[in-house]
Amino acid sequence: MRELWIGLVEVLTEPGVGSGDTRAFTNVVTWASTVSGYVDSVTKVFTEYGWSVLGTESERPIAGESGFSEEITEIIERAQLNPKACIFATFYYYPSKPS
Repeated sequence: MRELWIGLVEVLTEPGVGSGDTRAFTNVVTWASTVSGYVDSVTKVFTEYGWSVLGTESERPIAGESGFSEEITEIIERAQLNPKACIFATFYYYPSKPS
């Protein structure tokens, strides 16, 4: 059964505005029924943006969890209304300018 999942995703993007960095991490909420389903959903959406998923961690169903930040709570609420949702939070870039 599909349910909302959350995880931390490391992503390779085009150079970030201003910094020029290309690697970031973000929290992503999407519908899935397994870890591999979560990764597949995130990878599909990020590929549409021209980004590459470098890795994921802490992938888990949201049901029963609480204490999320305001930003994460907001994207969970948005995802609940859309059975095709794959919503990411703020991208946190780290030093990784392309060579």
